Amino acid sequence: MMKILFVNPHYTHDPHTLLLHPPLGYAYMARSLRRAGHEVVHVDLPFEGNNVDALIARLDDIHPDLVGVTSVAQSYYHALEIARAVRSWRPTTPIVFGGPHVSFIGTECLTRHDCVDFVLLFDAEDSITDLADALGSGGSTSALAKVPGLVFRDGPGVRTTAPAPPEMDLDRYGRPDRSIFDMRNYLDYDYETVVMTARGCPSRCTFCSTTIAGRTARWNSPTHVADEMETVAEMGFSSIFFGDDTFSGDPRRAVAICEEITRRGLTIPWTSNMRAQDARPQVLDAMIEAGAYRVFVGFESVQEQTLRLVKKGTSPARLYKTAARIMAAGLELHASFIVGAPGDTPETLAATMDFIRLVNPTVATFNVMEPRPGTDVYANPGRYGITIPDKYWYETTSWLDMPVCHNDTMSAKDIRDWVSRCYDEFCSPVFRDIANLRRLEPIRSQWDHAAEQVQKHLPLVGRPA
Repeated sequence: MMKILFVNPHYTHDPHTLLLHPPLGYAYMARSLRRAGHEVVHVDLPFEGNNVDALIARLDDIHPDLVGVTSVAQSYYHALEIARAVRSWRPTTPIVFGGPHVSFIGTECLTRHDCVDFVLLFDAEDSITDLADALGSGGSTSALAKVPGLVFRDGPGVRTTAPAPPEMDLDRYGRPDRSIFDMRNYLDYDYETVVMTARGCPSRCTFCSTTIAGRTARWNSPTHVADEMETVAEMGFSSIFFGDDTFSGDPRRAVAICEEITRRGLTIPWTSNMRAQDARPQVLDAMIEAGAYRVFVGFESVQEQTLRLVKKGTSPARLYKTAARIMAAGLELHASFIVGAPGDTPETLAATMDFIRLVNPTVATFNVMEPRPGTDVYANPGRYGITIPDKYWYETTSWLDMPVCHNDTMSAKDIRDWVSRCYDEFCSPVFRDIANLRRLEPIRSQWDHAAEQVQKHLPLVGRPA
């Protein structure tokens, strides 16, 4: 039996300014490891001092046989800090990284950072157990070579084994084992928690690595989803965020989930992510009836050329119609936009703000583009008119102060200033004043006409099979 320590990375800034949810990847792996007879411990640094020293203080008591650290691009710097701390504590303790970021830089990670011993690619519920078993039996090269999706050092080089095919029946993994977390911290911090019901995404936006990390769109069954909703409601949470890339990527399944929620009489309210093309009337009606109160939609841009370039799979007119349909159904709309996207100029961003005035979403957020490994934008920035001065930007925390890339018409400082301007305008009490809205009436008429043309060709969703 091995004792596996999972560490939730800390933040450079105060984590209590963020949404903090349990890292469910650890919980899924914990279920698999415990089934195989291994012990699992979790240290949640955002709640336990928010620095590496808090981990070091506990290592002698935990005495792990294997330390696992997950990261996205923005937490990779901190994951490396954790690895160095563990290496200093006991150089012989193996350290494995996983998650959507390192799945695309496995060889790079081991080549550049000797504090990391292994990288597990993509889904790791089964491979983490295989790795623990291999290490428990001595960790020979031949044993490691049988672990699917493992990056490890083999002599002077780095070796990568083929990942297992993506598991299409997500119900096989069971519900995540949240008992490894101190859920009181999360309950005290937020009334809402996260539930995952799918992996991957039907879209292939060229700036998004999380959908590619999912490899293909896969789903939990409606029964599984409703069972997990009951579980977190019993824990004391009073709202759920479905953290899938798009909850309604399979519209028939989305309707079936909503019907199962309604059939069981579950009353816990919930929010979700949604692609613009998935906001179909039958889906929205079912969601409202099942307790949905808000959807997050990545609008990203309202420029036709930009949407086509990044393969967003939608159009400005469809985005306009989507916004109107969502709010007419009675849902709040959280609309997200990229500032400094390919083709962005001060003029296009001013037009974006006018679009937002007309759409009038409940919430709007403005994010800079952060090209990540695994995406075409990162691999071929010139194709998008993007410059990335430091390709290893995720090994630093400079992204907290300045955008990590810029386009051909806007500098990094221009982009940063426009993010502030967008927020200032959106939050201004005069953003939607009557003078602005009158000024936009001719534009509104154009959008309304374009949206009518979209409506004529909008496919309906059939009944669930």
